[in-house]
Amino acid sequence: MKPSYFDFTVKDLDKAKSFFEHVFDWRIEKFPGMPYDYYRIQAGAENEPGIDGGIGAIADTPTAEGKPLTQVTIPVPSVDECIALVEEAGGKVIEPKMPIPGIGWFAACAEPGGLLFGIIEADPEAK
Repeated sequence: MKPSYFDFTVKDLDKAKSFFEHVFDWRIEKFPGMPYDYYRIQAGAENEPGIDGGIGAIADTPTAEGKPLTQVTIPVPSVDECIALVEEAGGKVIEPKMPIPGIGWFAACAEPGGLLFGIIEADPEAK
């Protein structure tokens, strides 16, 4: 399974948004329905290869531990089954399964050495 999304966690959300819009000409729009400020990033034209992402503040991201963070997200058929495999292989669940409204179910995990990654199960009915 290939990563399908990137996530930037930054110190100053407004400055970082302006930076990426200016440097890369990315389109950044507020993601509705989140309990904190989070923005979707369209990283280039829709027909351009690559993945899109999102950006949020360190204060809203416990996994960042007060530092900037880049995390990739990998689509999986079942978050629950993937969590079981992560734990069986010696990894940890850092943020438990949670809904991303209209998108699906997400969890943040770490491999045994501590590298963070996200997993997501598509479910447009997630709330």
